[in-house]
Amino acid sequence: MRLSTLGTVIGIAVGHELKGYGGVSLNFNDTNAGYSIQVDGDKWFESPADYSPGGWRKPLILNAKSISYGSGTDKNMGNYNSVSAQHLADGADWMLEATIKVFTEQSFVAFTSCYPKGAMNLQGAWSVDEVISAFPAFSIGSSTKNYLGWAGIQLLGTAVSKWADFAGGEQAGIPVLVHDQNLRSVMIGPYDNFLTSVHASRNGTSGTKIFAAGIKGSISVIPENFCHTTLMGFGQGVNSTLVSFGDQLLKRSGKERVDAKKDFVLSQLGYWTDHGAYYYHQHPNFSNAEAALLAVKADAKNRSIPIQYFQWDDWWYLQYKGDTGGLIEWQPKPQIFPSGMTKWLDMPLSLYVAEYNRYNIYVNDYKFAFDDKTNHSLPVDKQFYLDMFKNGTDIGMKMFEQDFLSGINEYTSLTNNDTHTGDDWLNAMGDAAKELGVSLQYCMMQPIHTLKSTEVYQVTNGRASRDAVGVPSFHLVLGMSGMLPYSTGIWPSADNVWTSAVEGTQTRAPPLYTNIIALLVGGPYGPSDEVGKLNKTTIMQTCRDDGLLLRADKPVTMVESAFRTGFVDAKPPAVWSAYSEIDGYRWGYIVGLDLSVDHPLLSSDINDFKNSTYRVFSYLSSEGMKQTTEMNAGTPFMIPACPEPGTQPPQLGHGYHVAAPLLNGGWYFLGEVGKIVSASTVRVKSVASDAATLTLQMEGVSNEVVQIGFIKPSSTSTSFFSCPTPTCSLKSCPVTIACSLSQCSCK
Repeated sequence: MRLSTLGTVIGIAVGHELKGYGGVSLNFNDTNAGYSIQVDGDKWFESPADYSPGGWRKPLILNAKSISYGSGTDKNMGNYNSVSAQHLADGADWMLEATIKVFTEQSFVAFTSCYPKGAMNLQGAWSVDEVISAFPAFSIGSSTKNYLGWAGIQLLGTAVSKWADFAGGEQAGIPVLVHDQNLRSVMIGPYDNFLTSVHASRNGTSGTKIFAAGIKGSISVIPENFCHTTLMGFGQGVNSTLVSFGDQLLKRSGKERVDAKKDFVLSQLGYWTDHGAYYYHQHPNFSNAEAALLAVKADAKNRSIPIQYFQWDDWWYLQYKGDTGGLIEWQPKPQIFPSGMTKWLDMPLSLYVAEYNRYNIYVNDYKFAFDDKTNHSLPVDKQFYLDMFKNGTDIGMKMFEQDFLSGINEYTSLTNNDTHTGDDWLNAMGDAAKELGVSLQYCMMQPIHTLKSTEVYQVTNGRASRDAVGVPSFHLVLGMSGMLPYSTGIWPSADNVWTSAVEGTQTRAPPLYTNIIALLVGGPYGPSDEVGKLNKTTIMQTCRDDGLLLRADKPVTMVESAFRTGFVDAKPPAVWSAYSEIDGYRWGYIVGLDLSVDHPLLSSDINDFKNSTYRVFSYLSSEGMKQTTEMNAGTPFMIPACPEPGTQPPQLGHGYHVAAPLLNGGWYFLGEVGKIVSASTVRVKSVASDAATLTLQMEGVSNEVVQIGFIKPSSTSTSFFSCPTPTCSLKSCPVTIACSLSQCSCK
């Protein structure tokens, strides 16, 4: 580490106990500034007794007279007890003030490092995986707990591992969620300065591994009065602890969770051309991409496939030697779009930029930050994005995708050499997008960008898996990787999908389950087939007749029982759930991937399921809603084993199941037939029932036929009823379906 661990413990004897909320307490040693954290009386964390000198500077010198205890109130987290201590850098003319706050109304502990005089002499070949000052730092080598860590490009490094094996660095997990087998959980992550934060790891002189949080070791200068906080959130359950942590980040910035139903791209059926799409960097049988996309639009219209917007990826504008060379000019290549930056497609659009070249045509007209070693730059000027986005909105842009966030972070110095450039860049982009009403997608994002999204109001979604090419095993990570975006208030995205298995000379796995996952993950849903191969049957399982997506209320995330089942070997099975909530009832959507054995699932195992009794059907079964199984707090639903079939082209073993809650009077409303999210709140507005009647308030396009499945009281057989929505001039036409024990009617 660049500097020392703050606090060395040789056994805490002289000090104080700071009691917090929910069984959390902290002991502080006045002699050496060491600390330990207890949860319900069990010691979970303790600052290290020693450290390795290899690459670590000498310890900061504790000014014992500076130790002070106090209390106060935080506007977001409430009352707290605190302890502060001043540390002087050995051989450097600067100091660090370290404060710990233990909150008494919510289960949080905050560690804040402040540099009143700044820190100037930090130059050196220090890695982004090191920290400048480790606060907090914990000995973890003897821990028996697991941790869920988010890491890597597109969050692909997300995994559950043994806490004692934490390796440190951007690829090892920031943030991390530590949990025991009973799923008592502690979330650790930055509360601010997200782009310059890191979690590091080193071995102490005794061989004990040390976890440390702080600012990246690559930062050369820390300005005066700079402060950084690491937040620890405590709770019962992995999902709920994570969401509680995200709620605090959102409270700090004032950003609200993204409502997908209010965002154009998240709520509408699109057509995508990202890596893996049929027309990505190619347009067989067409003279140019413009002709190919016009043909896609015409084909969709002729077959009543309600595509509402198009996404243009990295292949259309002027770059220097591709994405990593960077933007030269945000104008179409003439050979790609002969009609240029005009409304030739006459559709709403999602547009894109990867990296920015040092010598782009805009550098003399706007403020940029430069990396002359790699010939990259970043616009740190709101006016640049106002002008750029105005050019986009003039031709229909609804969303802007900033790609290659990881490349900018890892392969340039632009966002990891100082404490402000990364924030200046993304804030300028976000402010311009907010002014013009444009939403943002973060792509090739790392966890630090996901956390940063809590400060950028226009970010609505971010990629949480690799591009949709090759072996589909990338889907396995989505149930865990998507948990972090969801916790921070945005929607994870899976990438574009094919809806037909064979296109041109290419063959892929049966596509229905990849479309199910793409819809349930929650980001933009965009088929990407060649002309004539858009599978209408598959696509219409995701949306209304007008292209309005029938979504769940939250993305699929790992169920709690999976973390328990996979605790011993730190390999939780891929069992995920999402839900829709209507009038206090929750309908559940359950995915199982590559399961080697049956997985028992109780309603109490899934924090998404607030009701106790359900009937579950397999969406992919030929029986569908006709065959249901009861699940409750004592009777499990056995998710069938679905091992990888080992066929070509490769595919994952997969299952998808829908759980309908027991309603008042003994009814079950299984949902809309032939829709992946069978009880979407986009379609179903209210549900009421008693012993004699089931009444549904629903919405659809004028004259759209809605078919429902339901189970009557004291029955296990499924009944079906079809109802056309009335003719009306509204975008959404209301319809009421009323079913008695003998018949149904609609009006």
